[in-house]
This record gives sequence, structure tokens and C-alpha cells, in this order.
Amino acid sequence: MRIEKKFNVISLIIIAVFAAADVAFYFLAHHLFEGTTALILCLAGCLAIAIIALIFLKRYVTKNIVQPLKNIHTGSSTIITEISEGNFNNRIDIKTEDEFEDLADNFNRMASVLQTREAELKDVSEKEQHVIRALAMLAEMMGFITSEVKFESILQTFLEMTKSLLKAEHSGIFLFEGKEKELKLFKTTIKGEAPVSLDCAKVMLIGPLGKAMKTSSVLRINEITAEFPPNHPVVNNFISIPLRSSKNKMSALLITINKHGGFTPDDEDTLFSFAFQAFQSLVLHEEIARLAVTDGLTGLYNYRAFQEELSEEINRAERYFKTFSLIMLDIDHFKSFNDIYGHQTGDLALKEISKIIGSELRTVDFPARYGGEEFIIILPETSVDGAVIVAERIRNAVAEHPFTSESGERLLLTVSAGVACYPDDAASKEDMIKKADQALYLAKDKGRNTVCTYQDTIDR
Repeated sequence: MRIEKKFNVISLIIIAVFAAADVAFYFLAHHLFEGTTALILCLAGCLAIAIIALIFLKRYVTKNIVQPLKNIHTGSSTIITEISEGNFNNRIDIKTEDEFEDLADNFNRMASVLQTREAELKDVSEKEQHVIRALAMLAEMMGFITSEVKFESILQTFLEMTKSLLKAEHSGIFLFEGKEKELKLFKTTIKGEAPVSLDCAKVMLIGPLGKAMKTSSVLRINEITAEFPPNHPVVNNFISIPLRSSKNKMSALLITINKHGGFTPDDEDTLFSFAFQAFQSLVLHEEIARLAVTDGLTGLYNYRAFQEELSEEINRAERYFKTFSLIMLDIDHFKSFNDIYGHQTGDLALKEISKIIGSELRTVDFPARYGGEEFIIILPETSVDGAVIVAERIRNAVAEHPFTSESGERLLLTVSAGVACYPDDAASKEDMIKKADQALYLAKDKGRNTVCTYQDTIDR
């Protein structure tokens, strides 16, 4: 014990000084005085030395014991008050090189441990809050998926939520189909006068983003070195996460950009957990929605979906003073074809003709199976002349296609087509279908494998 040693040393010094002073006073008093006077002088000297020793001892105790104890008491009270208010930075500063300094150091270490534990608890609490927030947003997203029909609307909400989840500036997503990962759609939270084209989106996939997609790896970059296309918003940092459905029918690359302070590994985990589960539900919803509007045999839109789309197209054309055309197709002599070669061969022929139709159309066009061997196509913002060109391309492609029977026999099929245009030929949904059907019947009357317009029925 260092304090005990100090006291022992001080005690020995006092005893030695006191003894030496007594001897000195005794010899001095007896040498200069005699009798009672010498004794009184000796006692007075001893008393003076004792008083001086007590004064010295008091100052020593005050400096080395009382004051450090006061400092410890004041410092500990201040630290406890500050800790209760969330401040762990205060410390007791005592330099006595004894147990009091050790006591202060121990108290300081205790405060440091509490500070460390508080930081750890705060970090755990923040992570739990992030998880709870992500789960709440995921539940909200699931609810929105079940209540919304339009896929692009769901996708936009998904992007807004990923942006909000990480408190970033923008989010975007590339959607791919099939094992070849053909880009089908790009959406972003960045507002613009027109949607980003697929060609522009493909340019963005050159470089690290494309590599991340091909390797299915997460990419988190807080220092940008890659170049982006002209007029692209400034990118300070970004995180990209590849996503895919359970059967690889659809895959995606989700990108979130510009978070203050950069993205962390925790951001990566949070975004992946949220996006993965939401994307699976989103793809499942899209698959169910697609089955609800798709013809099971041909993969084209079904009759109900066509009726809804035609209503929307007429409303759009009326509102914006646009034109559009309708093509009604019918396979020539298909009943006889089925009777001769069987329904299995007939079904294969329907599938192949559906593929031909799809290959000759734009992405904005709307092909549907109208019933049996009849097909119908909506061509937005297309005049009657443009629709005739499309119908002729389909007619020629079908006539030249090498259909085969189950035995491998080469078969020939042709189609006839009728074209009607809004608003030149009709002004309502029912009338548009009727006029296209009349044009189709004229094509049949003319010997089939031909294209006629509603105006041809008038001029006949």
C-alpha cells in the first residue's frame, strides 16, 4: 500500500526529528541553564516541535488524502450526472501516484466500459429498428401487391420503398426475362419528361453494373470512378443487388444511389432481405396476373384482356385526339385442317402463328386470341395504311412458314385479315370490332389469304 508506506515514512521522520530535537534541547538547556529553568525550556522546545509536526502532518493529509477524496467525490458525482444524461466523456483527473489515483482510474475505466456498452446497445438497437422498419415496409409492400393490379404501378411503389428504406436519393431497376436475361423493362424514381428508353438502359449496363448482373454479385461503391451516359443524374455512390425469381423466369438488377455518408454492409443486408422477399411476391403476382389475362395455348392476351385494353385505347384516343387501328385475323379453312391432321397438329399451328404475330409487332401493340382460330390486334397510333402493312407482313409470314404434321409432312396455312380504324371507321368499341369483322368477311369472300379494310366494304 503506497499510502501506508508514505505514512510510515512520515511517522519515522517525525519521530526521528522529535527525538533529535529533544536530545538537542536537553543538552542545550542543561548547558546554558540549571534546574527547573532547563526543564521548562526543554518541555517548551518539545511542545513547539510537536506543534510544527502537527501542522506539517495536517497539510500533508489535506494535500494527499482530503483533497483527492474531495476530487473523487466531486468528479464521480459529475460523471454519474452526465452518464444519466447520456454523456460518457467526463473523467476524474487525479495524479497522486497512490491508491487514490488507482481509485480514480478504476472509476474512469468503469465509465469507459459503460460508454462502450452503451455504444454497442445503441448499435444493436438501431439495427433492430432497421429490421422492424424493413419488416413494416415489407408488410406494406405485400399489402399493396395484393390490392394493386398493374405491374408497373407495383414496381414503382417497390422502388420508392427501397429508396426510403436506405434513405437514399433514387432507386432504379432493370428487369430481364429468360435465361438469356433479355432486358424487358427499366424503371426509376428519377422524374423525367419521358421514360428512359431500353437503349439508354442498355448503355448503363456497360461496365460494373453489367458485370454485377452477369456474376449475380452485390456491388457497393462509395467512390465513383465509372462514367455514366450524358444527362444522367450525378451519382456519388450506389449499391446494386441482383434479384431473380425461383424458376429464373424473371431476374432484375436493383440499384439505389446517393446516400449521405455512403452505403454500409448493414445497408447491403437490409436492402437484400427486403428486396429479395418483395421481388419474389412481385414476380408471383405478375405471373398470376399474366395467367389471368393470357390465353393458355397461344400465350397471347385473352378475350377479356382484349376487351379491357380496347376500352382503354378508345378512351385514350378520345382524350388526346389520337388514332388507332384494329386487325382481325382468321386462319383459312382451319376446321378442315383440324379434321384432317388432328387437333394436336392444329394446336401446334395455333402456337406457331401466335409466335409469327408477336414477331411482326411492336412492344406497344396488343395481340390477343379472339376465339378459336381468330386473332385480333390493337395498333395504337397507327393509321389504316400502317395497319394494312402490318397485316400483310403477318399474312406473308404465315403463308411462307413451313408447318408440319406429326408425321413430318409439310403443311400450308394462310390467314385472312380485316382492318378498321378509329375514328375514321367507328367511334365505339362494339362498332370497331364489328367493322373489322365485316372487313374480314370481305377478305374471306375474295378468296381468303388476303387483307381488306372496312373502306373496301363500302367501296365494294
